[in-house]
Amino acid sequence: MNTILILLLQVPCVLFTTTLHEFVRAAVSTLLGDKKPKNEGKLTINPIKHFEPIGFILALTTGFGWGQPVQTNALFYKNRKRDTLITAISPSVANLIAAALFAIALRATGNDSTILYIILSNLIRLNVSLMVYNILPITPMDGLKVLSAVMPANSYFSYIQYEKIVQMLFLLLLFMGYTNIIFSPIIKIVMGLLGL
Repeated sequence: MNTILILLLQVPCVLFTTTLHEFVRAAVSTLLGDKKPKNEGKLTINPIKHFEPIGFILALTTGFGWGQPVQTNALFYKNRKRDTLITAISPSVANLIAAALFAIALRATGNDSTILYIILSNLIRLNVSLMVYNILPITPMDGLKVLSAVMPANSYFSYIQYEKIVQMLFLLLLFMGYTNIIFSPIIKIVMGLLGL
């Protein structure tokens, strides 16, 4: 199939995946008492509200990207550590569930040459990739929020002093193409669990 057509088909897939991730973060945080996502207009499935150009371009070119991170305020939570953890992991859980549902639909299509098959394949790969890469404890990934919830405060703040360096090293490895060496096996394991 034409490369340009494949790239064009990937655009709505990227928008769906990143919008799902950020909307779930906004929705869960709101359910836990946080007013910030709604006040900032992020409690919506409108992809324009969650669009982040660099993350979008990277998703199209490397298969890994992100949306505009929804800002949350843990001061609204009843249990800050617990609710921060729930808010941090929920978007990735949503991506995994979406990937599983798309995998079921993919197996039902049967024909690997149809446009529907290509779209479903893209949706599965992007959702799994976004979930796996969010393990990373760097901005804007959810792994950093997970650390803030599970690490002792002094250890977390010590890490934060070096987080930007870790982030820059990751981006360097990403642009050099080395991140696939680390993350591709994990993505393959998840895809295997989905029966793909």
